[in-house]
Amino acid sequence: MNKTFAYINLAIVAIAAVLLGLLFVFSIPDGNVYSPNRPVNDEWKYNGGASPNVRQDEDADPENPVFDPVNTISMYKNIEWSTFNGADLCFSTCNLNFKIYLDNALIYDFKPKLLPIYGDYYGEYIHVVNVPEFEGSRTLTIEYDSLLKGKWTSFRGMHAEGGASFIKGILHRNFWKFILSFSALFLGISLVVFGAFQNRRTTKMVETIALGTMTIILALYTHTGTHIMFLVTGNPGVIRLIEHMCLVLLPAPAMIFFSAMTENLNSHLVKITVWLVTGNFILSLLCLITNVTDFHNILVLSHTIIAIVIGFMVFMFVREMKLDKERDNRYRYMLFAFGVLFATGTIDMIRYYLPGWQEDNAAATRIGLTVFFIVLLIYETTSMIETNKRSLESDIQARLARVDGLTGLSNRLAFNECEDVLQNGESGKCILVQFDVNDLKKVNDRHGHLEGDRRIIAAAEAIKSTFGTFAGTWCFRTGGDEFMAIMTGPDVEKEYEKALELFDAYIDEYNTNEKPEIPLFIPCGMAVYENGTGMSLAMAERLADDRMYAKKTEIKENLAE
Repeated sequence: MNKTFAYINLAIVAIAAVLLGLLFVFSIPDGNVYSPNRPVNDEWKYNGGASPNVRQDEDADPENPVFDPVNTISMYKNIEWSTFNGADLCFSTCNLNFKIYLDNALIYDFKPKLLPIYGDYYGEYIHVVNVPEFEGSRTLTIEYDSLLKGKWTSFRGMHAEGGASFIKGILHRNFWKFILSFSALFLGISLVVFGAFQNRRTTKMVETIALGTMTIILALYTHTGTHIMFLVTGNPGVIRLIEHMCLVLLPAPAMIFFSAMTENLNSHLVKITVWLVTGNFILSLLCLITNVTDFHNILVLSHTIIAIVIGFMVFMFVREMKLDKERDNRYRYMLFAFGVLFATGTIDMIRYYLPGWQEDNAAATRIGLTVFFIVLLIYETTSMIETNKRSLESDIQARLARVDGLTGLSNRLAFNECEDVLQNGESGKCILVQFDVNDLKKVNDRHGHLEGDRRIIAAAEAIKSTFGTFAGTWCFRTGGDEFMAIMTGPDVEKEYEKALELFDAYIDEYNTNEKPEIPLFIPCGMAVYENGTGMSLAMAERLADDRMYAKKTEIKENLAE
């Protein structure tokens, strides 16, 4: 039944995921909505007559446009109202301050104030500019200042398009990137929580927490290239900072995870990695605080440390292979996924320094993260299944250790534990009922121990079917032919009387129906125990035992008559 409930929840999650996906699959029918989309990248001119290289789309390679960080540059383009009828001027910029004029009228001014935490420039910003209605032909002029020189400055993807349609297009193009990053972020947080609260050996706990931390950092790093974070916050400066700090911090959890997985946590290479990351983090903070230089200018240091740490891991891996330890397939798959992840990360680092690199800094890393994410899900799922299996087996063994194998009642160990609970619990009344099976030795001598076992089972069934039917009652086999019932509850005295009537009737019915040669008699005695009244539990048990033996003697005397 529990598995059924689990499957129901998984089915609901799957339906919810499909419903969410519909948002990015279906649109309002084009026949009912007019949303123009016209490129306006061409026919721009500088004041001197030269043509600037305005990039055509978000995935194009840069063409080295002229961006001068010293002088203000102006470019213009003649436009017709038919181009912007029902549309906005939509584009993105990298590290440019600019003004847009329609003829001589200012229609847009973009010069964000850069706080020290942003560094010297803001990164990429998405713009939707409303162009006022006009007649005929007008001149659209853009005056811009570059915050720096080189490939980090550009106008990109200029279109005359409806603003909502432009934003929706960005969301659609980046939806699966966002889902990957979000899923990895959720998985990473779950791993950290799971590792922190699991009572496991230290190495496994460190491995799980480090794996979760690394996954969170990778999720944040790859998320910055999806534009989703910008559309939610409108804060590209902090996104730049997140991206940089992720690269600064990534080597530490990655190395700790790898060393824990290969059982090399005490290696000096781990300590060196932590010190390198700490130094780089402090240096980045100093850049933020003092504003001596933009933190991006020390990005090469982060890349160098990552390369060094990858070298450390390769060294550990080679040494691990030489030791030829026995490992299961899950371990090998995890090493493979880890290798793919860092190989794709290395590709992104190399591509960053090559001319004509793509703006998406994490394009290859995202592929590696996809492989890593899938293998990680399989790895952790199988680990949790095995852990739960071992835990279930341990629980079963613990329960079996407290169950009498012949009768199915709780055994002496369970009774002793119940005694501890009663003695250490709060004040409360209970009734102890001691049972003893008459003539068991006689049955064994005449009919053998197999028949004696049947007699014990019959006695257990009588106690369980009468006393055991009341809530708050536990039944135990405490010895060969000895049983104990402990009754609790607010009306325990009344319940005891009812149980005793049922018990006597059960024994009479058994003897009538089964007609055993030696009738079944089970004398019992009771005692009331209440914690804090001065009578110890041992005294109450002795009292119940004395009353049981008195009943036993009475039965023998009645039979002798």
